[in-house]
Order: sequence, then C-alpha cells, then structure tokens
Amino acid sequence: MTLLLLLPIVTAAQPVLTLDEAVAQAVSLNSGVAAAKAGGHEAAAREAAARARYFPTVTTSESWQRGDAPVYVFSSLLAARQFGASNFAIPALNRPEPLGFFQAALSVDQVLFDGGRTRSALDASRAARTSADADVTLTEAEVAYQAAAAYVGVLTAESAQRSAEAAVAAAVEDVERAERRRDAGTVTQADVLALRVHLAAMRQQSIEAGSQAAVARATMNRLRGVPLHTAFRVQEPVISATGGGDDEVAQWTEDAMATRAELRKADAAIRQSQAGQRLAASQWWPQVAAQGAYQWAGVRFSERQGAWVVGAQARWIWNAGGSAAADLKAAAASMARARAEREAVASAVALDVLTASTRLVSARARATVASAAVTEARESERIVRDRYGAGLASVNDVLASVAAVQRAEQQRTSALTDHIMARADLTRARGRSTE
Repeated sequence: MTLLLLLPIVTAAQPVLTLDEAVAQAVSLNSGVAAAKAGGHEAAAREAAARARYFPTVTTSESWQRGDAPVYVFSSLLAARQFGASNFAIPALNRPEPLGFFQAALSVDQVLFDGGRTRSALDASRAARTSADADVTLTEAEVAYQAAAAYVGVLTAESAQRSAEAAVAAAVEDVERAERRRDAGTVTQADVLALRVHLAAMRQQSIEAGSQAAVARATMNRLRGVPLHTAFRVQEPVISATGGGDDEVAQWTEDAMATRAELRKADAAIRQSQAGQRLAASQWWPQVAAQGAYQWAGVRFSERQGAWVVGAQARWIWNAGGSAAADLKAAAASMARARAEREAVASAVALDVLTASTRLVSARARATVASAAVTEARESERIVRDRYGAGLASVNDVLASVAAVQRAEQQRTSALTDHIMARADLTRARGRSTE
C-alpha cells in the first residue's frame, strides 16, 4: 500500500512528454531519417554531375620517356624541333643513341551535339533527386507514425497499470471488509477466499502491466534517440470535438494529392521513363565534338617547343542486332507501367484519407460513449460495495462490478488510442509527418 501511495508522487516528478513532442523528437533524431536525407544529398550530387556534362572536359598531362627505339627517337626529335641533317644518316637512323623526352599537354574536348543524351541524363537525375526527396518525406512520415504508435503503447500500458493498481488497492479493502464480516458471522469463509483469489489475480495483472509499461517506455525512448531508461510520463491528448465532415475530407484528399510523397515518386518515375525514351531515341543521332590540344615537348625539361592541333569528330554507332529499337520498346513499356502505377497510387491515397477520416469520426464517438460508461461503471461499483457492506449484495456482485469497471476503462482507453492512431493515419495519408 505504501508503494501505491508513493507512486503518484514519483510519477508527478517525471517530465511530461506530449504526443507532439514525442513525434518531433523521433523525426529529428531517427537514424532512418538521417539515412534518407543522405540519399537526397547523394541524388543532388549526381544531378550536379549530370549537369557538368554540358561543360568542356579539360585534360592535362606531364610525361617522361627514355629509349633508343628508332621510331621513338625520330618522332621525339621532330616533336622537340631538334631534328637535324645528321639524324638522316643511315647508322643514326638504325641505331640511334638513347634519348630522353619530356612532354606536357593540355587538351580540351567539348560535345557540340549528342542527340539529347546529356539532356536525357540530366532529366533522369532530376527525377531521381525528386524521388530521393520524396523518400525523406516518406521516412519522416513512417517514423512519426511509429512514434505515435509507441506513444499509444505507453498510454495503454500505463492505463492498464493504473487500473490494475487501483484494483489491487480496492481488492485489499474488500478482503479486509470480508474478513471483518466473517468474524462477525455475516458471511462465510468462501467470500473471503473468493476475494483473496481476486486480489491475487489483480496483483498478477499489476505486475504484467508494469512490465508492459516498462517495455513501452523503452520503445518510445529508442525512437526518440535517448537512453532506454529515461524517465517520462505521458498525458492523454485532447480529443477533437469536430473534424471529418465531407468538406474536410474533400480538402484533405486534395491536399494529399498535392503533397503525398508516393505521388511525387510516381511522377518522378514517369519523368524518368520520359528521359529513358529520349535517351533511347538519341541512339539514332550522331555525336559531334570539337577538340583542341597544345603540347610542350623537348629532350630537356627546361627546353621545350610548343605545338597545337584542333579538330572535330562525328560518330555514329549502330548495333546490328537492333538494340536501339529494342530500347525504344522497353522505354515505351516503362512509361506505360509508370503511368498505370501512378493511377493506382492516386486511388490508394484517396482511400487512405477516407479510411482515416472515417476511423477518426468513429473513435471520437466511441470515446464519448466510453467516458460516460466509465463514470456509470464506477458509480455502480460504489453502490454494489455499499450494498455488500450492508449485507444486501453477494461477493459475486462485487467481483462483477469490478470487472465492469475494468472493461469500461479498457474500452475508453481503446477509443482514445484509436483516435490517436486515426489522427496519425490521417496525417500520414495527407503526406505529412506532423499536423
């Protein structure tokens, strides 16, 4: 009994964690969200890499070679502009002296036309970035939903624990009252034994509820990114009195169609398919590039001569097996699949909003009824106990009234948690992580 009296004091000393705070902390500290954001950064970097293909490619090099191969010596002397008449001598051509050769080069390549390959790659990378950003939103929404579910777990466990502890305290008083009446000769030992069995059962429920509450708090702390044994207490959120009308459902559905990450991913998949079609079609076009180079060459590092060259190149590449045509067919099929999947996602989003809003209205109504049922059950229990004390009710009546209170409390808690999860479902259905 002393522990039960001290429990409210210990609980009151713990910091209060609201549902909104729990969700916000979980979203900001969750490692899955951090991983999704890293994926977004990766996609942004790949988009920048794809955009860089519009710019020229610059290559620099510095090399040194030494040898006595006739062709190598002949070309090196020409490049260094040190070829003389004596080098035409047959013995010098056949068996030249070993020669060292230094060469530095700077070259620039610029693609002038590639049939849309670069543009297609950039469009695909932009769509991939959109999809990665949508993944962040999806992960945040899922973590927020998990946090709400964990909060519900704590609420349920703590409600069961409080109910069990109150039942234990009441059962102790019932046993004491029954023992006094037995000693007075107004009831039999059977009543005392029945109440002792009930007390043992309530104590078992209290122990089990305490264990479940500890696990629920640890789960909540893991999602929040804090030590598992961090102490806190939860508070029941206020149930909204309104919400869920036809106009609101229509507005929520419209919001979801504009913001749901799944739809953004589906739209990104369509754009990627479009980019794939253009990329497949680009295989029929040539690639045209301009090139320019300047080099410094010499047989000594500090003595070199410069030379330059410019040019252009056009290339057509065809596959005799018809790969370009096959790629076009594959891209067209990919586009058809992406559009069909987008329609399916849109239908599912509308159903999600409707389901969540319906559950919300139902849970709110059930919570109102359940709250009234708890009040009535407690009053009934009080009356039955008074009647038992006056010898007008049996011990079975007492046990039945206690069970009725527990059922009413469970139904009230169930309606409350259903309301919380319906709000969480609706928030996720609208494409958000928080209200």
